Amino acid sequence: MTHVMPETRLANIQFRTTDTFDEVRGHIEKLMDEAAQTLLDHGVAEDVAAMLRTDPLKAETALRDAIHRLACTVLSGAFEQLDDDAPSLEVADTSYRRMDASPGHALTLFGPIMFNRARYRPTSGQGACFVPAEARLELTASGFTPAAACLSMALMSSLTARESADVWDRFCGAGPATSTLVRLSATAGQCLEAYSEDVLRDLRAQEDAPSEAVTLHTSIDGVMMRMNAETAGEDVVEEAGWREASCGVVSLLDVDGNKLQSRFFGRLPEEGKHSLKAQLRNEVFYWLARKPDLKLVISADGAKDNWAFSESLKPDVEVLDFWHATGYLKLAADAAFGSDEEASTKWYKDKRHILRHDPKGVGKVIDALRHLLRKEKGRSEIERALGYFRNNRRRMNYDHLAKAGYPIGSGQVEAANKVLVTSRMKRSGQSWGREGGQGVLAFRALLKSDRFDRAWSMLVPLMSRSRQDWKTVNQTANDNRKLSIAA
Repeated sequence: MTHVMPETRLANIQFRTTDTFDEVRGHIEKLMDEAAQTLLDHGVAEDVAAMLRTDPLKAETALRDAIHRLACTVLSGAFEQLDDDAPSLEVADTSYRRMDASPGHALTLFGPIMFNRARYRPTSGQGACFVPAEARLELTASGFTPAAACLSMALMSSLTARESADVWDRFCGAGPATSTLVRLSATAGQCLEAYSEDVLRDLRAQEDAPSEAVTLHTSIDGVMMRMNAETAGEDVVEEAGWREASCGVVSLLDVDGNKLQSRFFGRLPEEGKHSLKAQLRNEVFYWLARKPDLKLVISADGAKDNWAFSESLKPDVEVLDFWHATGYLKLAADAAFGSDEEASTKWYKDKRHILRHDPKGVGKVIDALRHLLRKEKGRSEIERALGYFRNNRRRMNYDHLAKAGYPIGSGQVEAANKVLVTSRMKRSGQSWGREGGQGVLAFRALLKSDRFDRAWSMLVPLMSRSRQDWKTVNQTANDNRKLSIAA
């Protein structure tokens, strides 16, 4: 099911006025330039130089703090300008009456600020108060401005909450607590999950395939990560432990097989990798519709489920990962030659070269494996390798594939496993709940796909305190838990 991102429900409140944005920004920049020159005329450069001679580290930090205080003062006054002085308001068919102004708090890129803002209480006495200034600012539930929340999620996509808070403190002077960052990450992840289909569709619509793209390459794989226990009601559905997350990547390649762009996707452990496959399928079909002359190439290891998914996409070319294939060769060689390591290595290297460079390589390797069976040693391992090569023979013409400019391995999805999951979500002592983990993984995938900023701009209006109707959206279509939980 595709969910339509709703229009603003605050019908009588004007949010964004972009017509004069550049003009106003130019005016501010001019004023700041004039202020900077005034400061220089009053000897501020000499004062800063004196601090630098004493302690360069403290001097630069002190200058940063002074600039941030100026920015916070300006922002506090600007936030108050967004307030409303009407005695009553009508918002989304609800009537509100003005209350006395009270202090509000916000976390900006320059640190926390306080500002006075009016609150409006429903005339019915039922429901939450409405705060026009916060609605216009699009503050998140945790009080982040959109820019501060964007920085926080970019940090959380790469670092732990503690490390992210430390970056805030070091570079911005003051920032959110680790618990606040965790809450923001969970909220942002839930919002993205609610509208992931719409966001990804709109992101693709803004993109063009490079003119030199001739191949669309996709791959899917799994990687183990540690999950917390999951419950449905009072019952434990999954115990805490290691389970398989899934990663996928869709890349556009030129005629020589060079990567032009890649889009990454990651999902927490789920039965059948259903939501990941849906995302990959939508991505693949979009680019094929946009550029019909692309050749679709799918590479994967030998798992049957991967090739069942591949067949649903009707690819032009299927490629069994070369390095997985050579792994089976090595197992067969070691089993056949036992302790004779020199003979095993020689046989393995010879057959690996044939498999890779001989136009009839896979047939010759199959014959060589059949010949090994005569040794009456390591028979089970050799038969296993022989079955592997026979079952995947049509996907193993590596010499032809390489000369055609097609990838012969699934290295890009192996890299995705490391980039998306291993380097961020498998650090010492980490285990993940579904609510927080999927948000980190999804935003990390957007970050590595060069889609983060555009996706964030789509989510900002939905995440504001006054606009969280995404919480009521049915998320079943994107739910990557086991089906028993979703039910």
